[in-house]
Amino acid sequence: MPDHSSQSATVPPRRRGRPVQIDQETREAMVLDAVGELLLHCRLEDISMSGIARKAGMSKRTLYTIFASREELLGATFARIGQRIFRPLAAHERDLPLVERLNKLMTLNEIPQFEQGAVEVLRAVIAEAPIHPGIARQWDAEGRGALISYISAELAAATGNGEVTLHDLTATEAAEFLVDMVMGETLHELLTPGEARRAGCDAREEKQLRRQRAIRVFLEGIRVR
Repeated sequence: MPDHSSQSATVPPRRRGRPVQIDQETREAMVLDAVGELLLHCRLEDISMSGIARKAGMSKRTLYTIFASREELLGATFARIGQRIFRPLAAHERDLPLVERLNKLMTLNEIPQFEQGAVEVLRAVIAEAPIHPGIARQWDAEGRGALISYISAELAAATGNGEVTLHDLTATEAAEFLVDMVMGETLHELLTPGEARRAGCDAREEKQLRRQRAIRVFLEGIRVR
């Protein structure tokens, strides 16, 4: 009979592998990705911390170590989305003519959550604003607010170079006018959900046409005469 006692004595016991350690930044990205996925299929008011934790594959307790509240988490989600939709000019774009610089700034990057239901999400944010004002503030600051700051910087530079004159407006006020011209009347969209677009235009073409017309009209008003 072979002696297994000596063999077992020399073979170390098999150890269970340690769980993979995930750094805080990666965990946060996982959570924000999960919220983005949920926004594709759920109403904002139906997205709970429990549902987010399940989607992210972690416990609710772990989720609360990353974000202290649902308000903080949704605020971070909208901040991240805003940074992806609106971006400043790249270094190689800063020498372009002003009309092209403005057109690039106002050509929004497509984000799936908002291509399918931007107005619906905005409606939900407005509904939650009295209870969770931080979410609405974050949405405004990282979305429209960021875009205005980018455009304001370009208008200030163009004024300094003698490309345009803003008359009695500040660069920020002029940027707000242009953003409103391009974005249109959001209240109308909120009050008339599902209203048909103009015949012959899809959403992307309609946005592009409005953007180009608005920039042309705006620049005509501030050109140096």
